[in-house]
Amino acid sequence: MNLFNIERTFNDKQRRGWTRISICVDVHDVILEGKYNRFNTGASYMPNALNVLRNWSKRDDICLILWSSSHTDSLTKVCDDLLKQGIKFDHINSNPECPNTDLCDFSKKFYFNILLDDKAGFEGATDWFLIEKEFRRIGEWKE
Repeated sequence: MNLFNIERTFNDKQRRGWTRISICVDVHDVILEGKYNRFNTGASYMPNALNVLRNWSKRDDICLILWSSSHTDSLTKVCDDLLKQGIKFDHINSNPECPNTDLCDFSKKFYFNILLDDKAGFEGATDWFLIEKEFRRIGEWKE
């Protein structure tokens, strides 16, 4: 888990005057354990994932993006189940809040600040606790 990226992101937010940061979160083995069936039947939430995601969902300065290659019907079910837990994603596999600029073309790779994905080294069984601890350490955990 790249904890240094969290502090750097919030430093950039302050230095550049951003109103929001974007966090992409994968589903399988990040939010839910991967069960390798279409609707992830029988999957449990990763430890502390709901707590952190619920905290972020309450913040106006965090844009939550669900990052997944799952089919639309599976993602709809995941989003509906998470909404019942008080967790709302702003976007799915896109970030319309960051349009193309003279410097960047986001049409094929959308913009985000932080990526939580098992393919990027995230370990769902332990890293949600580390993220909460890091947010607290840098003063960004909002009760």
